[in-house]
Amino acid sequence: MYKKIISLNVLLIPLAIIVGWTLSKATVIGKVGIHFLHREYLFLNSWWKGALLVWGVWIVLEIIQYRIWKRSRRNINLAIQTSFIFLAVLGLYFTYLDFKTFSHGLLGDRFHIGGYLFWIGWVIINIFFIKLRNDKIKTEENRD
Repeated sequence: MYKKIISLNVLLIPLAIIVGWTLSKATVIGKVGIHFLHREYLFLNSWWKGALLVWGVWIVLEIIQYRIWKRSRRNINLAIQTSFIFLAVLGLYFTYLDFKTFSHGLLGDRFHIGGYLFWIGWVIINIFFIKLRNDKIKTEENRD
């Protein structure tokens, strides 16, 4: 069980690094806007700070979903994980719409890719826990 979660994080850590790197690649106009107007996002200018934040959020989501996975039956787990996938796709869609506004459009395509990859990472976590539940059921059936 824990080996599978470690393997999930082996996938998520490089993805978080890519997200952090792409978020740090805003255009010059975007970086000026962050520096002068939105100082709370200055951490995005450093790729490793963005990567740590993204990975930290994913870890929190993993912990929440792990607890759901441990405490719920298969049908409830599947419904919750599917709902989370829907929320992630909805977040991806609203991120896309938000990036089409003029001010966020100035941040550049590389920055936008980082935003989209964040949501894709959450979908990967959801699929992992759906598959983990199915693997657990298959191993329990094999024991009988």
